[in-house]
Amino acid sequence: MADTNYSELAARLTDPATPLPAPSAVLSGDAAAAEGRAFLLREYGSEKALQRALRPGRRRVGAPSGESPTVRARISDEDFAAFKLLEERTGKKQSELVREAVHLLLAEHKIGA
Repeated sequence: MADTNYSELAARLTDPATPLPAPSAVLSGDAAAAEGRAFLLREYGSEKALQRALRPGRRRVGAPSGESPTVRARISDEDFAAFKLLEERTGKKQSELVREAVHLLLAEHKIGA
């Protein structure tokens, strides 16, 4: 279901007029997991579409697949407060700001593309 219309799917799943099957019994454990998976397969239409929807992680930065390298650092409380203010002012996410900062630093040192 590569062309899944998620707006249509959400509308159908949240429409009070859409009949829901009456539960025959409260399920738990493996039975609940099996019923949940069967529901998802009905909604997504195939195992392939379900796996694509459940794919863990985020999209790779700058490439179609695989895991992106991650950079981690600790900063002072003061720098973090300023960073949060920068997030608010720019409307950008932390990850966007960190990527931008890395690009600026690499350009300043004339390293990279």
